[in-house]
Amino acid sequence: MARHNIRPLAEGDIPEIVLIERAVFPDPWSRQAFSEALRSDHMRSLTAVDQADRVVGYAMGSVVTDEGEILNLAVIPDARGLGTGRALLDELLEALRVAGARAAFLEVRRSNDAAIALYRAVGFEPLGVRRSYYDRPKEDALTMRLELGSQSAME
Repeated sequence: MARHNIRPLAEGDIPEIVLIERAVFPDPWSRQAFSEALRSDHMRSLTAVDQADRVVGYAMGSVVTDEGEILNLAVIPDARGLGTGRALLDELLEALRVAGARAAFLEVRRSNDAAIALYRAVGFEPLGVRRSYYDRPKEDALTMRLELGSQSAME
């Protein structure tokens, strides 16, 4: 069972989010990109904090008309395997659904087996491949889709 609390991401969380982003992704978002995203009306952003109120993960998505997109999901290595990523994903999907999204989309590195397994576990299905989507290192992205209309918030 996860030992975390999921809450809306706040401006004060950004320094910790940037550190996680740099540790987890080879082509990380900048502090400015997170600040701008957080101020955008179409964004939904969550963070997971441990019992000491340390940020251990975050998830960001957007909603445009009736489509949601998972933009970013990361959990620090020492908090993995506790259900944190799944809890963030579940909460973000519910936030997208409540905001009017009928389907959610995402891109994931083809080599990221753990993320692909997580997305499949909640019902995402592969749509196709975007060749050379990622730059550092150059890699294809698997595109995935999930219908949200049939998903319960408690699944």
